[in-house]
Amino acid sequence: MKFNLMKQSRYFHHSVFKIMIILLMTVNFCKADDSHNDQQTMLSLHNKLRALHHAPSLVWDDTLASFAESYASKCKFKHSGSSYGENLAAGYPTVSEAINVWYAEQKYYSYGRPGFSYNTGHFTQLVWRGTQKIGCAYVACNGNNGTPGNYLVCEYSPAGNISSRAYFSNNVLPRINS
Repeated sequence: MKFNLMKQSRYFHHSVFKIMIILLMTVNFCKADDSHNDQQTMLSLHNKLRALHHAPSLVWDDTLASFAESYASKCKFKHSGSSYGENLAAGYPTVSEAINVWYAEQKYYSYGRPGFSYNTGHFTQLVWRGTQKIGCAYVACNGNNGTPGNYLVCEYSPAGNISSRAYFSNNVLPRINS
């Protein structure tokens, strides 16, 4: 009887090991697939919101995305200081939620008195008409370097938020009435 239990135990452990390998392969596949889905979500949501303000669609740029990934992986919640336009968000459970929070700043923007404000800077960069390319990264920081949860970094080129009323008037247009 003891021999059979040992044999069954080895069989059980071998089966568990196989299942664990399959699960790890599935998780890695899903992680890569999620990254692609996040990219599609980032680009399509940006373009949907930009269209509401007569801004042309952005194209995904791998150079910007690589820069965003490199910077986001440091989990430092502060602007990089690069020459790109940049939006940051941390602690939001989804890419869509973070981008929608940036867009919600629209309610504080004054089209009658255009210009930069810390209360609307994410929104104005998001819809800036002169911006043509985007690259983003979404990483799990979970408190690393004080950055909570997931960290979204989006890089924009050419950069928006150029401090001139004329630039804001030409690049941040009122929402289309629907």
